[in-house]
Amino acid sequence: MAFLVVLPLDPPVLVLKGLTVEFPTAEGLIRAVDRVDLEVRRGERLALVGETGSGKSVLLLALLRLLPPAARVFGEVRYDGADLLRCSADELCRLRGRKLAYIPQGAGGALNPVFTVVFQVAEPLMLHFGLARTAALSRALSLLDRLGIPEAPKRAFDYPHQYSGGMKQRALVAMGVAAEAEVLLADEPTKGVDWARREEVLALFAGLEGKTILAVTHDLWFAEKFAHQVAVMYAAQLVEVSPRESFFDRPLHPYSCALLAALPARGLEPLPGYAPAHARYGEPGCRFRERCPRVFDRCREEPPLFEHRGRQVRCWLYAGGSKGSGQDL
Repeated sequence: MAFLVVLPLDPPVLVLKGLTVEFPTAEGLIRAVDRVDLEVRRGERLALVGETGSGKSVLLLALLRLLPPAARVFGEVRYDGADLLRCSADELCRLRGRKLAYIPQGAGGALNPVFTVVFQVAEPLMLHFGLARTAALSRALSLLDRLGIPEAPKRAFDYPHQYSGGMKQRALVAMGVAAEAEVLLADEPTKGVDWARREEVLALFAGLEGKTILAVTHDLWFAEKFAHQVAVMYAAQLVEVSPRESFFDRPLHPYSCALLAALPARGLEPLPGYAPAHARYGEPGCRFRERCPRVFDRCREEPPLFEHRGRQVRCWLYAGGSKGSGQDL
């Protein structure tokens, strides 16, 4: 199934400036998100990709201040001009769910085991729209049916422990989109969902016309079908931001190239080595240099995020006057 993707021209509705997240540990502070600048335009669908541990999910939780109290968060997260990191708890409660909704990953822990699934999907409709219980349950049942819950009129009234992992994930998607929030923050929306059901999740997201969606995903198939823009994280930093077609046709950063090369349809070439340990993030140099096939002397310095032909890339290959300047990989 393919969907026509048109890059929106509306102004940014979500703006991240220098977003940084640190956690205290016995060995010192661990920086999980490092000075991320990112804009998501109104009506845009952006896929945030990268390997496990790169900081994607922590970034998403930071936007709605859902991190543990010990987390140290710096920078700005602006929604329609208001800084979410500095607004009051009451203001944030008014925004969560109604204006900005979150779809967590992890099939089990986000569902309340003592309530039926359909009630949990219906609850935002009663809370934010004032719908009567019967009307809210009817709409929730319809949404679960659209997302492929088998025998939805019956299974919707089951409890979470009676659902498979994939069914729980679809229920979480239904909870996130039920209140029709303007901005949807989705963490691994296709995780644990089988191939056929991924098409249904994709169809639901593609049908959310006018919604602004930031989705964290390891599923590059989903990213290619879903996104207007693709942002890539590596070792807590943003390393590339590109329009969807440009990213999948000609990725810029060597790490982006490696991500795509590891896909079965593109040769199934795994990337050797590992990302640096968090404790090494403060060391000078490009964080990808020990795994990079195009490393050269200047990679001992940390590169900034360069503008390159309407795209952004954190690599010295695209610095004016440096080796390999301006060349696509």
